Amino acid sequence: MFFLTKHKIFKKYKEYRETGKILNQKIIDRYVDREILSLSGKYLGLIKKGVFIFDDESDTVSLMDFAINECRINGKKAVGLYKEKVRIDNAIEAEILNGLIKSITSLFKIVIVKRGEKKLILDDVLNNIDPIEIIDIGFSQTAIPGTLIFLRIIPFADFDISGGIGFPFHGISEEILLKEYRQITKRVKSSEESIKRYVAFFKLYKRYGLQIGFL
Repeated sequence: MFFLTKHKIFKKYKEYRETGKILNQKIIDRYVDREILSLSGKYLGLIKKGVFIFDDESDTVSLMDFAINECRINGKKAVGLYKEKVRIDNAIEAEILNGLIKSITSLFKIVIVKRGEKKLILDDVLNNIDPIEIIDIGFSQTAIPGTLIFLRIIPFADFDISGGIGFPFHGISEEILLKEYRQITKRVKSSEESIKRYVAFFKLYKRYGLQIGFL
């Protein structure tokens, strides 16, 4: 089996990050229209009396992530429409699109931080699965084991990464957080579990969140 060296892994990681930013903007330009933004804003509680109200820049990042990867118009997500209808420019774009479509969101607990390797090992709090290892150059330098964080995980052939959004929590126990999460999901008007999950943890982040940086 072929394994990439650490240098090649980091180089590929950075290339995927940069290509992913460009691709996200392409998807936004092509398929994230006023209808999707309005629906996404209503789900996340960012629209008051017909006007978007943002507390900080992280709200806009969350809105766009939700609009691209979660919100459906006529049963279709923006990321799926882009893959289905637009010519893909290169192999990296194709792999990122596939990764986004396969991506998952969940509440994770940071178990181990490998600062030298720019990696974190996470336990999925909501699902009984094996721990997940991700690369995140920025977050791996500040992350604290034991922290609870809601993340989108994007899988690739050689590594997994976070999706660029993260809702970390502090000053609240896992038990209380999960109790409030279950209460909020009951009030979210959607049949999609991923939408209920995202909306619930976004609202909880507004109450208990801690600002962090990703790269």
